[in-house]
Amino acid sequence: MSTERTGTDRTSVSLPVDLAEYARSKGNASQYIAGLIEHDKKKAEETEALHAMFERHGYTGDHAVTADGIARMGGRLRDLEARRAAARLRRAA
Repeated sequence: MSTERTGTDRTSVSLPVDLAEYARSKGNASQYIAGLIEHDKKKAEETEALHAMFERHGYTGDHAVTADGIARMGGRLRDLEARRAAARLRRAA
């Protein structure tokens, strides 16, 4: 995927004053905002490709990878790590 731009399009956006000031503090506000949008677009494309890979490997229907499922698994992993850390502390005491 190429990130080369073929041209520009002038677009006006309205921002809260504090965000507009922050963007201007980064130097070229247009370039800064374009970079944020480009980063978000790349992340969305990567997520789409990842979900396509999961589907190719049978993770569909009830086994589909979803944002809720990822959040639940993250919670389970954090709980497991907390239990392991507590057990290490008990053994060290």
